[in-house]
Amino acid sequence: MPYRRGWAAVALLLPLILLAFWPGYFGALRAAPLALHAHGISATVWLMLLALQLWSIHDQRLALHRAAGMALFVIVPLFAGASLAALQGGVALFASRSDPFHAAFAVRLALVDLVALVTFVALVRAALLARRVPRAHAAAMLATALLVLPPILGRLFPLVPGFFDWQIAGRSGFALSVHLGMIVAVAGALVLSRQRPGGGAFLATAASLLLQSLLFETLGASAGWERIALATLAVPAPLLFALGALIAAGALAEGWLRVPPRARRRLRTA
Repeated sequence: MPYRRGWAAVALLLPLILLAFWPGYFGALRAAPLALHAHGISATVWLMLLALQLWSIHDQRLALHRAAGMALFVIVPLFAGASLAALQGGVALFASRSDPFHAAFAVRLALVDLVALVTFVALVRAALLARRVPRAHAAAMLATALLVLPPILGRLFPLVPGFFDWQIAGRSGFALSVHLGMIVAVAGALVLSRQRPGGGAFLATAASLLLQSLLFETLGASAGWERIALATLAVPAPLLFALGALIAAGALAEGWLRVPPRARRRLRTA
């Protein structure tokens, strides 16, 4: 089976997440809002589910693999809804100017995270469409883990002594860490894209990461996007959660119910 060590690479992300998000989340759980809890828990469960799927198929535990596959129909919509609610929470902190970080970056990160969320759901849908083609299916699933790298690395790079004193192309501190995280993730996606079939999923992920980096500096920093982001504060958080969950569930259902190409060819020749 393809990506024999993929489950170990995904599992390695879990302690890195704990380290990267300890100051802003795990170390201050009581102060975190409900939306952030839902986002963090669903994201962590997704990575655990992904690692389980990759391990179970290589260990020939097919029943466990299928059960984990069915669980994604619950986890992915929950993650999508929680992500939108968490983005809205970040925008609210921007609007209130509660702290310098959110005042400077929350709106930009909302756009970056929105593109990442759309890419994530599209990759899972693509994995469902390719479920009869093992390498393409595994590639689309594994590519979702690359979307987690920039947020992790963006918080780990500043732990390097003297990092915030660096200056590259006029960018320093957190903005620099965002782009460095994107570069590392893009490099990983391009390396993995050389394996065929399935390389398309990694190329699409690389393109999404490059777009996120570009939008962080352009549209994300514009007054127009700021107005759009602030307008979302008028939408009740439960409604935003439900909207994200329903859209994701619909995309997954469409990917599952559509007849895969190989099955379609067999039907035509039957």
